[in-house]
Amino acid sequence: MAFLVFECVVQGGRGVLRPAGQHFQLGGYQLIYQAWDKRGRPTDQGWHVSADELIALHTNGKESYKTRRLVIDFDPRATWRIGLVELLHVYAYTYGGGKPGEAAWTPLMLRLRDVFYIERNITPDQKTRIIAKISEPTRDDHFIEFLYLGGATGWNWGRNGSTNAVFIKPDAREYFQKFF
Repeated sequence: MAFLVFECVVQGGRGVLRPAGQHFQLGGYQLIYQAWDKRGRPTDQGWHVSADELIALHTNGKESYKTRRLVIDFDPRATWRIGLVELLHVYAYTYGGGKPGEAAWTPLMLRLRDVFYIERNITPDQKTRIIAKISEPTRDDHFIEFLYLGGATGWNWGRNGSTNAVFIKPDAREYFQKFF
């Protein structure tokens, strides 16, 4: 996955998203860790961070959700599709590591929404042209993805090389929601 920053501008009375030429990092000692640290490192409890706060952390307070979006290209090397989703919220539950302010691992639920999706053969240059100017989504539909940070990897993502996440769209979410 590629984590991309897009700028949001108004053109012709509607919102348009354009690549800002920047990447963001959620895992490691990056945005999610920084949000947790800013909250006083809560453990054995849930906590939440919005895209607005993540954008402020990423830009040292210079930008907000009004001007930027955090977009994930979930298949950046694909030559047969473009799939972009926007990160809206991160819900986390950090388990303590034994000492105050120490984390063992953190399951995450990301709230996302579709930004742009097409299936067709494309070259990297075509992809760059296509995503240079995308209409901001107007639908409020969202879906969720579960991931985790931590364990023996600190604030890094779960095991590499295995499937440890799934997008859960609204209909499946309704089913699963009664279990958590």
